[in-house]
Amino acid sequence: MKNTATKTYADELPKIHEGIMKPSFAASMRRVAIVSILGIVAIIFLGEVLEITHLYHRPGYIITAVIGVNMLSEGNVIINRILNKKMPWYGKLKQRIITQLGLSFSWLVIITFLFSILSPHTVTKGAIMSFLFGTLFILFYNGILIMKNFAYNLQQSIVENEKLKQAKLHADYLALQNQLNPHFLFNSFSVLISEIQYNQERAVEFVQKMSDVYRYVLQQRNSTTTTLNAELNFIKDYQFLHQIRMGNALIIDININPEHLNLQLPPITLQVLLENAIKHNRATNKQPLYIQIKSTHEKQITITNTLNPKSTSFSTGIGIKNIVARYKLLTKQEVLIKDNQKNFSVTLPLLDKDELPYSI
Repeated sequence: MKNTATKTYADELPKIHEGIMKPSFAASMRRVAIVSILGIVAIIFLGEVLEITHLYHRPGYIITAVIGVNMLSEGNVIINRILNKKMPWYGKLKQRIITQLGLSFSWLVIITFLFSILSPHTVTKGAIMSFLFGTLFILFYNGILIMKNFAYNLQQSIVENEKLKQAKLHADYLALQNQLNPHFLFNSFSVLISEIQYNQERAVEFVQKMSDVYRYVLQQRNSTTTTLNAELNFIKDYQFLHQIRMGNALIIDININPEHLNLQLPPITLQVLLENAIKHNRATNKQPLYIQIKSTHEKQITITNTLNPKSTSFSTGIGIKNIVARYKLLTKQEVLIKDNQKNFSVTLPLLDKDELPYSI
């Protein structure tokens, strides 16, 4: 309930600001009307307290006083408007407060001096005191307006900063994701070259499957996340690309809880981990490369492969670093990497749709 009320006020704040502080004729007239009423009430109230009854018989004094408090009020509004451009609240707050108070006080002295000169000479000191009381009342009202203006500008700066952060976050995420496209294509061509050397007929089938696989990569290039189910379907096609070359030397065991199939993860993640396992490990019929993909009760998915490193293998580390970086942009949950010399495993969080940041 509290959050709803805060949100409603935040939504209404720009309307309040636009209604009374914007530099339009209608807004100025609205301020003049409010200030005139407040000024007259304040002056007459103090006149009653000090028993200055002759104020009621001097309309010239009342008119001069109303003009004075309106000049004071509008002057402060103009000062605030100029400082908003020259010295925004969110830039140098302390300097802004000192400057604004200094200029407002100077304007008050000027208005008071003008009032003392222009007001009828027969007006008593008590009447002047009632005018000063009215100016203080108006200054209090101006303070409220300026604080609302401060709140409005602060909110606008927060919104603008948040938009910039969101834009940068989205750009960073897409940059990481697009980094995988040439990485994937390079490794696929490496496999294709090997396939052409050993089995030209299967190379044609490989190219057909490769086009299906890469189509998925292109479709996902601007996606933040995809479902686990979509990734697993993609992995089955990707597995085929290697299975026709490796045969029984590659074993992939998939064991997924059906309840986890609609959970989210960054696209192409599983493929990168399978690619790393195949690229950096020897695999033969006697010593097959065993890869297990398994989901856990903690809404995680673990990809484990046996270790039999190739002596000539070289890794840039792009793939796993990319996965870790993308997850950092999506969640506070960590990617867990384990290497016990026999098996290498990576555990990835599976995310609910409502857990994802709306900014990406």
